[in-house]
Amino acid sequence: MKFADCDGVSLRFAREGLGDVTAVLLHELGGALDSFDAVAPILAVTGLAVLRYDARGAGLSEKPRRPFSLDDEADDLAALLDTLAIAAPVHLVGVAAGAAVAALFALRRPARVATLALCAPALSVPPDRRAYLVERSERAVRDGMRSIAEATLARSFPEHLRAETFSPYRARFLANDPVTYAHANLALAGSRVVERLGAIAHPCLVLAGRHDLLRPPSEVETVADRIPGARFAVLDSGHIMPVQAPDAMAAALLDHIAGARRLSPAAEART
Repeated sequence: MKFADCDGVSLRFAREGLGDVTAVLLHELGGALDSFDAVAPILAVTGLAVLRYDARGAGLSEKPRRPFSLDDEADDLAALLDTLAIAAPVHLVGVAAGAAVAALFALRRPARVATLALCAPALSVPPDRRAYLVERSERAVRDGMRSIAEATLARSFPEHLRAETFSPYRARFLANDPVTYAHANLALAGSRVVERLGAIAHPCLVLAGRHDLLRPPSEVETVADRIPGARFAVLDSGHIMPVQAPDAMAAALLDHIAGARRLSPAAEART
């Protein structure tokens, strides 16, 4: 693991693989780069370079005291790519709230993206859910992460999918900084990315989890319908796909990337 000072925010990152083509993995709200521990090695052994990092306020990245937005998080990704001298378009993968950042980055900087994958995407927040995110943020700051863990993880990590992966995931969740976790909740609460999906021109894969209680397949399919030419698939997973179904997720990503490169040799040099 390494750190990079990216335009005023220190980000922890990890790189695997030696390929010339880079896949960038963006984690979920409340997660960290560790969420991809089982996915990144599978991608890397196929010849991809893999970059994953803790978003601002998450994991071991810097914990800003001021609120931030999804635009700030998209800017962080651009700064990290610049810092690491990754100039070629990347295969961008976002999970849950990370998908909102990925989609926003692709919209704002299309030349830097070769393909896009949105996994259990959380791209918009209805009013009732927005009120819940605000209340959860306030409770986390007031009473700590443990006060919200049970209710939060009950929906994102269904009982029958827990097995040996739940305990370490819960431990990492509890270790989140309550203030920056709240900032991230409020950033997501203001998301309107879903309204702009029709402008995405990249080859796009949209994945849903069959057991996702937060973003069920019927909802995620409407996301795919908004993106021209997007492919939609359902995996045997809940909301935290890279932890709950890493093999299936990795296989779907590799197929998506390989297919896009076969169909469009120029995809790596999009301008």
